[in-house]
Amino acid sequence: MTTHFEAEIRSQGDKLAARAARGATQAFEAVRDLGAFTHFVVAARGSSDNAALFFQYLAGTELGKVVALATPSLYETGTPIDLSGALIVAISQSGRSPGIAAVAELARAQGRPTIAVTNDEQSPLATVSGHVLSLGTGPEKAIASTKTFSATWHALAQLIGAFRGAPLEGIVDLPIIVERTVTWALSNELAIASLDAPGGMTVVGRGIGFAVADEIALKIREVAGIRAESYAVADFLHGPIGADGEDCALLLVLTDELSDDVAQSTLRGCHEAGMVTVVLRSVNRPSVGGDVEIVVPEATPNWLTGLCHVVIGQVLALRLGERRQRPIDTSPRLKKVTLSA
Repeated sequence: MTTHFEAEIRSQGDKLAARAARGATQAFEAVRDLGAFTHFVVAARGSSDNAALFFQYLAGTELGKVVALATPSLYETGTPIDLSGALIVAISQSGRSPGIAAVAELARAQGRPTIAVTNDEQSPLATVSGHVLSLGTGPEKAIASTKTFSATWHALAQLIGAFRGAPLEGIVDLPIIVERTVTWALSNELAIASLDAPGGMTVVGRGIGFAVADEIALKIREVAGIRAESYAVADFLHGPIGADGEDCALLLVLTDELSDDVAQSTLRGCHEAGMVTVVLRSVNRPSVGGDVEIVVPEATPNWLTGLCHVVIGQVLALRLGERRQRPIDTSPRLKKVTLSA
């Protein structure tokens, strides 16, 4: 029987297509009505925090804007945080994660503009925000998010396009590319046996690939119950690589920010430690080695490549969870709304 998690993975192409026109309009209207600002402050938790990291890299490369990631717990204690010059982007799929609305409320009290990215337009977060980018995916039944995450990625890319005055390359084709990637991933083996290492998995990337690594590791922890860590490649090579060994696996996420030289150096270090190495790359990126490769058959702009890799990570989590006979939809001891700092 198909799980809710798998059904929601399969639904993503249709959900993204359904929200595309309205999402673009909402992003344009939000940008049109904004006053002056010098930088972004993004408030998010859990999976939304990984989308925030994507936004941090994309806004930096496309707009040249600094993006600070808020620490929601600071806003719950009455600490007088100065938001002068900031545009606040608050991301919460439920719109009910404690602390996120508190950031938006403080921004409003200080006269700062606020944009909420949420799946619930009637949520507390949406109510206190100046503009809402609606994910529009409908209820998500599995504990681990899929369609709401991809819709958040989509909404943030639309927002960047609105700021640029022109849509990002490839955004019109995003829904069909995601649909094709899902279909391809669900019909392929994807190196599941190599990644199911007794000592767990380390997922490594750079730039947008680091946001991808964070999200893949989170999904694998939640759904498959595997110890999965994530690192920016420079941080991994600086020390954590020394803790991995023969019973561990590496999943290396290749995006444009990660050069061949650095990728190959990382693989050499992991091979010396006795790790199994799996490289996740798109067809337009040449091989850098690795014991096994997952080659996504879509040649896309880097920001969209990242989402394709996230989708592959969702399927990896599903298949690893099935292999380990985990309860896929319930993710033991986890709850849908992130309640702690």
